[in-house]
Amino acid sequence: MSQGLCTSCGYTGETKTVSKGSIDTEIILWFCFLIPGVIYSIWRYRSQHEVCSVCDQATIISAHSPEAQKIIHERENREKEVVAPVPDFRPPSKVAIGTGRVVGRLVGRFFK
Repeated sequence: MSQGLCTSCGYTGETKTVSKGSIDTEIILWFCFLIPGVIYSIWRYRSQHEVCSVCDQATIISAHSPEAQKIIHERENREKEVVAPVPDFRPPSKVAIGTGRVVGRLVGRFFK
């Protein structure tokens, strides 16, 4: 496992290694046919690659590469930007609650 940056979801951290193919197929080939089992095992071992731990995409670049450092720096600068303050939450009025109940019952009757 190594440190990587996923260009799909933006996750930075440990990656996981996956192999193509199926372990079930490999076991069946080993028990039934020795030579195809060996060939399949070699192919699975050679097809291992790093994927993102979050989104399982193979769009991983080294976290220490210049491209990754640039992306990380841009993300940090974007997070530092001032965001407009969110107005305080205002609970719904009694009329809105009552209307929601009536509409909900009406829709519920149609989909019974």
